[in-house]
Amino acid sequence: MGIVGVVGVLSFHEGWDVVKVIKYPLMALKHRGNGQYFIATLSNDLHAGLVNETEFKGFSGWAALACTYIDESSVGTVKCDDTTAAYCIEGQDLKPEDICSLVNEGKPPKAHSSVVALTSDGRLIGFRPSSGLRNLTLGAYGFDLAIISNETSAVNAIGGSVRRFIEPGVLVTVSRYNVEFNGVVNRDGKVCSLELIYMARPDSEVDGHSVYVFRVNLAKRIAKRIRVNVDSVVGVPETGVLYAVKVGESLCKPIELALSIIERRRSALTSEMMGKLSSIHLKVNPVVNAIRGKRILLIDDSLVSGLTIKEISQALRHRAGVKEIHVAIASPRIVKRCPYGVNMPPDEQLLANAFPNDKDLIKLLEVDSISWLQLSDLIEAAEDTGIRRGNLCVECFLSGKT
Repeated sequence: MGIVGVVGVLSFHEGWDVVKVIKYPLMALKHRGNGQYFIATLSNDLHAGLVNETEFKGFSGWAALACTYIDESSVGTVKCDDTTAAYCIEGQDLKPEDICSLVNEGKPPKAHSSVVALTSDGRLIGFRPSSGLRNLTLGAYGFDLAIISNETSAVNAIGGSVRRFIEPGVLVTVSRYNVEFNGVVNRDGKVCSLELIYMARPDSEVDGHSVYVFRVNLAKRIAKRIRVNVDSVVGVPETGVLYAVKVGESLCKPIELALSIIERRRSALTSEMMGKLSSIHLKVNPVVNAIRGKRILLIDDSLVSGLTIKEISQALRHRAGVKEIHVAIASPRIVKRCPYGVNMPPDEQLLANAFPNDKDLIKLLEVDSISWLQLSDLIEAAEDTGIRRGNLCVECFLSGKT
């Protein structure tokens, strides 16, 4: 199923049409989807559908669930006895009966998946798996609206405040008359490293930990890994820009905003090849006058298939005329496909897995050098942010080879 951006809103009082406000938190979550949206609303009946924009014409209600997604199987509706439930799932695949067991009995699914659902009998439900991994937050807008989302920035987008980071293993059920928490909290639940490194917005918090602060801590460690002399530092939009700014500060090198964004897209979450290439070109038009003839340090948040760095290196060298391209990656080597539902290619298409030797990677990517964050750096950055070593999932960085 994979990654989604999800928000549910329920009004406690008459007079609210929450569809008029739900589009704003959903806009804050656009980076988690592919431009397609699912909307479900509740007035007298539950009304749901797929749309291509966030105006949601023809939808209204005092409660709503909206979601942007990569895989259409992440969203839908299901009939559970006398109740119909609309749902958004983040993580691994779930069956319709898993949703019904959660909605009717409060029975959590076994998969590493979070679920946000809106039911025809007036309940907004949020469940975070016992393993942690997929985040959920309960927020409020004054005493009028309850909000459930997987990023705090979505709650903030409508002027709401975070009331509780939903703990691993907890089910929250909101109705017009009550907010109820059930389940057994797993204090050993984990946080996804990739959520912190690149998936979440920098203005979000994960379990109370600032994504921005975490990335600043990472950048300081990346800077210590750089062994080459460069003229300027350039970040790959969007996530790589923050890393570039902080690495440039640490190295006392100028930061150039030399890759102009035409349209914001997440190429790492796109599975279709032409879609990946178009996403890359739409976000990396080089500002030639800023970097021509220079030795640059190019920083990206991660290296998955390598397409982004490959396409950018060719554009910088052949179109912008840079002298040297040195790459720094703000994550350890991703050598194994996430087993918990993060969208990524199979193991054999992960570049760091297919080419464990940096010399081969440098040649393939057409760059002059490559530097990586080490796993120990990642763990230290997490600990400096307040995340215990045992609460950080690093599965995709651990090779399954023996």
